[in-house]
Amino acid sequence: MIDFTLNHFELLGLPVRYAIDAKALDAAYRELQRSVHPDRHAASDDASRRLALQAAARVNEAYRTLADPVGTVLAEWTRPN
Repeated sequence: MIDFTLNHFELLGLPVRYAIDAKALDAAYRELQRSVHPDRHAASDDASRRLALQAAARVNEAYRTLADPVGTVLAEWTRPN
């Protein structure tokens, strides 16, 4: 699964900077989403399915934030040093 303590940049394995390479962002998102998507955990127990759903939501949030230039700035400003 994923580490929920990582910031958006760390989660997607991207360098912390304003100008994000859209292709790198898309590739990182798709690769990570492929591993955490709830459909991959459909046969798992309830707790694992809930965790997969939360992980997929976190990955979606990171992608949406970093895909938006304003969101990227906010993610940079609010990330821990």
